[in-house]
Amino acid sequence: MKKLLLGLGMLLSGTVGFTGWCMAVVMKVEPGARSRIFGCLYGMDWLPVLFFAAMAAAGLVLAVREARRDS
Repeated sequence: MKKLLLGLGMLLSGTVGFTGWCMAVVMKVEPGARSRIFGCLYGMDWLPVLFFAAMAAAGLVLAVREARRDS
């Protein structure tokens, strides 16, 4: 049960972090300058985005594995 809560927490944190970082990067760009969100990411901006995506994916895998084990 503890690992399930940990996995769900990681999934939620990774999703919120990914979304928040993408929103912050888009706010730095002049309106209308880029048509895609990932077009606004330059250089080191990719590291936190990839970290949060990996955290969300790891949380999803952990939560699904624990949910199947408890059933």
